[in-house]
Formats: sequence, C-alpha cells, structure tokens
Amino acid sequence: MKRKYMMLFRMISGRKQPGNDIDVYLSPLIKDLKLMWDQGVEVFDRFANQTFKLHAMLLCTINDFPGYGNLSGYSVSQQLKHGRKTVYLRHQRFLRSHHPYRRLKKSFNGHQEASGPPTPLTGVEVYER
Repeated sequence: MKRKYMMLFRMISGRKQPGNDIDVYLSPLIKDLKLMWDQGVEVFDRFANQTFKLHAMLLCTINDFPGYGNLSGYSVSQQLKHGRKTVYLRHQRFLRSHHPYRRLKKSFNGHQEASGPPTPLTGVEVYER
C-alpha cells in the first residue's frame, strides 16, 4: 500500500527573516530531504500497526519575487533611485516582438528590450536542475 504525505515548510518574512544567511537557515531541511530521498526513513504507521520506509522529495516552491531572489541568490528586482518603488527587470521580453512597451526606455530601466522570452524547460530539464 502506497502512502502519500505532504510536508509544508514556511519562511517568515520581515525583521526576523534570514536574509543572506538563507543557506544556514535551510541546511537542516536540505539535509533531511537528502536523507529521505536517498535512504528513506523508517516510520511507524499507527493505523496499519507496522513500519514502512518513507521517501520524500521537494516538489515545488512558491515564492514572491523578493523571496525568489533570496533563495536563488539572483535578484529580479531593483529599487528606483528617486522613489520607494520596486520594479522587476526584463519582464518586457514576454511581450510580442513589436509591442510598443518594448521600446520604452525611460519608463523601465533605461534599456530597450530586444530578446525574446526564454525557452520553456522540458520535464527532464526541470528534473535535472
């Protein structure tokens, strides 16, 4: 009998967020996930009154853009010089090639967007990453 379990892990934002020490904060979770993927962990099922080997993997993460930047070490946002506004860079590349917003330099980061959207990854490429 196959059993499916879900583990939720939540990061708390604000003053107490780990910031640049995210690797230290997440290292116990990563260590546990590696163990549960490679070897599994013996777990007792009270209902069936038996033990079984539990394996686990990280299926996906859901982040806002600042959280994504913190987790990956890659920032997709920029703070405007003369205001308190945060802008997200290179999103014009998802517009069609002749869209008028692609040529707007002043309204964005001073650059005209010439490249197209990234090629979507296949399932195998996602798994390998």
